[in-house]
Amino acid sequence: MIRRLLLLFVIVLAALAAALWLGSWLLAEPGYVLVIRGQREVETSLAFVLLALLLGAFLLVLLTVLAGPLWQFFTPARWSRWRRRRAGAMRLQQGLLDLAAGHWQRAEEQLRSAANQTDWPLPALLAAAVAARQRGDTTAERYWLSAAADYPRGAFPAALLGARFALADNAPGRARELLEAQRPRHGDSPVLLHLLAEACGRDGDWAAVCELMPALRRHGESEQLVRRERRAWRARMRQAAAQPGFADAAQRREALTRLWKAMPRPLRHEPPLRAQYAGYLAQFEDGAGALKVIAAEIEQRWDDGLPAVLEAIDDVPPEQLLARLEQWLKTRPGNAVLLRTAGRVALKAKLWGKARSFFEAAAEAGSETALVELARLYAALGEGERAHEMLQRQLKAQGRRLPSLPLPKGPVGS
Repeated sequence: MIRRLLLLFVIVLAALAAALWLGSWLLAEPGYVLVIRGQREVETSLAFVLLALLLGAFLLVLLTVLAGPLWQFFTPARWSRWRRRRAGAMRLQQGLLDLAAGHWQRAEEQLRSAANQTDWPLPALLAAAVAARQRGDTTAERYWLSAAADYPRGAFPAALLGARFALADNAPGRARELLEAQRPRHGDSPVLLHLLAEACGRDGDWAAVCELMPALRRHGESEQLVRRERRAWRARMRQAAAQPGFADAAQRREALTRLWKAMPRPLRHEPPLRAQYAGYLAQFEDGAGALKVIAAEIEQRWDDGLPAVLEAIDDVPPEQLLARLEQWLKTRPGNAVLLRTAGRVALKAKLWGKARSFFEAAAEAGSETALVELARLYAALGEGERAHEMLQRQLKAQGRRLPSLPLPKGPVGS
């Protein structure tokens, strides 16, 4: 239609130009035309005859340009194509309704017909792949996906759908292959990036997930994205701590330290990640470094998950650790986690009286673990009755969380 309008515009300009040239030429020498037929004579100016001929030619061309599309619209072929498209649209509609209703076989048949009757069969092909998958026909599923990928601009949506199918089949490697092939052209697609991050995570490639985070964040921050990034960095630290091939603990510490420095700063201040890193340092014989990491964070913000890391430190004198814990207890005297940790560190220092005092205070603060620690300590000190009492208190505390159910009043005979 645009081409026809452009052609019409060119014709009008050419006619105007010819009329102007002819008018200027005739003004200089108008001339005349004499037409004789039998007894009749008609005399007129040459200018009038030429202008009439020019106007007639212009009208003829204009009628040809405008009447062409109208003529094509009323041709049988045009009506046949219209009927075919209409039938395809109706079959596509019915196929999608059957797909939504769970009639997989009928939906696939309708969508197959729709794909052959529409000028844009891509939606029908993709929906047919879904129907074939629901039927459990993997051969048909792959056929429809391949047909969709061969259609112009169909490779990307077919790859996305195929990747979703692969993830549902627990085949993250195949999903990654499909998505990576589309990444050079569609790397800014948030759907592709999220699917790729999911596939990399299931594949255990947490480094790749972390590398995708900046691109994902450009499409907006969300709680799901924050959880995914946190999970990826925690998994990366686990992999670094368990990676084979290191000769000693120092090499593992170096690998963990490099990874910690590469972590985004906001994540380094999240207590679970900080506690995990400090725990690995303590595990790999850097208790002083672990204490420094925990103390630096506690000075800025408190979290109950941080002090417990001190229980894992074995290469720092327990008296030094206990002094730090007692310092924190001055500002949080009733903190159950802090009291329990102080009791365990006191046991390492063989300060039985202090350990008992800390555990008793933790038990009063509601720590059930402290009751078990007290029972163990009392039993080791030869105070069996008090140990039994602590265990009974611990059982009673756990029993309060059990559902209310009928129980026998006393011993029941067999």
